Amino acid sequence: MFHFMAFLIAIAAFAGAAAAVLCTPAETYCGSRLIRADKTNRAAVDDALISGGQPIDEAHISQSVFWCAPAGVPVPSKSGLLLVTYCGPVNTCVEGGALGGVGDACVLSTGGGRGH
Repeated sequence: MFHFMAFLIAIAAFAGAAAAVLCTPAETYCGSRLIRADKTNRAAVDDALISGGQPIDEAHISQSVFWCAPAGVPVPSKSGLLLVTYCGPVNTCVEGGALGGVGDACVLSTGGGRGH
């Protein structure tokens, strides 16, 4: 019985870790950048979107800004990510220093193809 309980605890711990994100704490990231950096980040991005009340579609995944919470800082999702904002459809999520810093951020889209 002890081995069975230890096995269940190990599975539960592993399942909880499955949504953990790989990122630098206290930095902001576009969803597309997180997923490009590590495909396993997709589950964490989805979890943060759900916790933020947003749909899980390609636009929200790639065009949202997420904050990588430092260890011990509570966030609504289990992933360690906090949804900061959805950039679209007028703005776009830009990597690295869009606002003069090192994190990713939303900037006004200059694509012109969106009718704005």
